[in-house]
Amino acid sequence: MERRVISLLVENHFGVLTRVTNLFGQRGFNIDTLSVGETENPKFSRITITTRGDEGIINQIKLQLAKLEDVKKVEEIPEDLLFIREVVLIKVEVNKDQKDNFLKAVKDFGGRCQLIEKGCCVVELTDTPASIDYFIEELQDYKIVEISRTGGVAMELSRND
Repeated sequence: MERRVISLLVENHFGVLTRVTNLFGQRGFNIDTLSVGETENPKFSRITITTRGDEGIINQIKLQLAKLEDVKKVEEIPEDLLFIREVVLIKVEVNKDQKDNFLKAVKDFGGRCQLIEKGCCVVELTDTPASIDYFIEELQDYKIVEISRTGGVAMELSRND
């Protein structure tokens, strides 16, 4: 089953996120990633959910979400119009012999590196989920201590109608 990205415009108040996530749990749907933030209008928040499912399951999810009182808009963003980014922070131990290659890899991916203690760095990278997956694979020669990764934030690109 392929990844699907659902964008919700919801009222920005207490309990909305709980109602949305409960809907998924009660119906046995899985949330792969979830991101929430206030929009340009502080009365509303945008919830971006990535999930997996066939057309029937995704349609059922969208219909159920649209029934929630606080949900004002439900959109599935088609893959060909999807602009999505995640942020990842990776704590890595790097020995002196590896430092130059490590810093080059971080630079090549457009990441930023902050030395936090002797031999240990935190790398920050903002990119597509696939690019972040690839970057993490590239770091397997180093000692990854910890990874913290956001869910994707997404927008639909303009349609050329």
